[in-house]
Amino acid sequence: MSKRHITIVQLSDAEHATLITYYRAAHATYRGATKGIGRAIALNLASRGASIFGTYSSPESAHHLDTLSHTVSALYNNGSHGPKGPRVTGIAANLLSPSSSTDIAAALEKEFDGHVDILVNNAAYIEGKVIGEMTPEYVHKMLLGNIEAPVLLVNELVKRNMFRPNSRIVNISADRVRAPVVGGSLYTAAKAALEALVRSWAVELGTRKGMEGTTGTVPQTPPSSSSSSSSSRPSMPQTNLTTITANAVCVGLINSHFHRTNPPERLQALKKERLPRQAVGSRIGECEDIADIVGFLCGESSRWVTGSVMSGNGGAEMIH
Repeated sequence: MSKRHITIVQLSDAEHATLITYYRAAHATYRGATKGIGRAIALNLASRGASIFGTYSSPESAHHLDTLSHTVSALYNNGSHGPKGPRVTGIAANLLSPSSSTDIAAALEKEFDGHVDILVNNAAYIEGKVIGEMTPEYVHKMLLGNIEAPVLLVNELVKRNMFRPNSRIVNISADRVRAPVVGGSLYTAAKAALEALVRSWAVELGTRKGMEGTTGTVPQTPPSSSSSSSSSRPSMPQTNLTTITANAVCVGLINSHFHRTNPPERLQALKKERLPRQAVGSRIGECEDIADIVGFLCGESSRWVTGSVMSGNGGAEMIH
């Protein structure tokens, strides 16, 4: 797999998340990457050479990024991933701040020359209220943190021409889109919006001038020694086969920092509700399960996948 530059990662404690990475000396920007799913995604991408740009909600959370940086350095210092590890850096950028998107873009221009290859919108602003108890302030926060923030970030990166050809965008959704609960209507609506956005972004950005992939041929699996040359497939000519792609991952019950903060009785109730619905094993999902899916979507093997929502919930809520 070739390497990319710049991954933007939103750290999980930041209540917002974005990850940008590329496998070509990759830089990844990820908002919400210091704990839970965000941390697992950041490690997955960094282990394959992606530099990480992470954001967190306040300066008090900066130590989580430092811990992530030390972990990535340790992967490379033992020689198992090469002589030198990728950069891991970031800034405090609360997604409820109106200047969040411009602050991130300005920092990327300073740290990585304004180049972005992968963006993962991972975290969310989460607060539950039932209909009849909502306030205008609550609605504003939910829409700002979960829809407006990722939209403005993508808009800012596009406006500044920061996405490079063959870039990846991944939005993290939730299976509550298909299995809503009382008190979660705005959160559910926001996650559904993230899924709708990748379909629109796939069309709009995939055909945007300057974001096209390199013209070439589709890589083919070499034939085995027992295969005749006449039976091997010829290389397929392609034009702009790989361009910027946008996809979402629908996440179910995961053993993450967020779920571990639930009272024991609440966590047991969630397991009782969700685990029987799963199709691939009666266990709670791990952050690495999601990181592997995101890692695929951020790599070159996913070049023909865009505008899609991939299930990351063990089949608890299947996507048709």
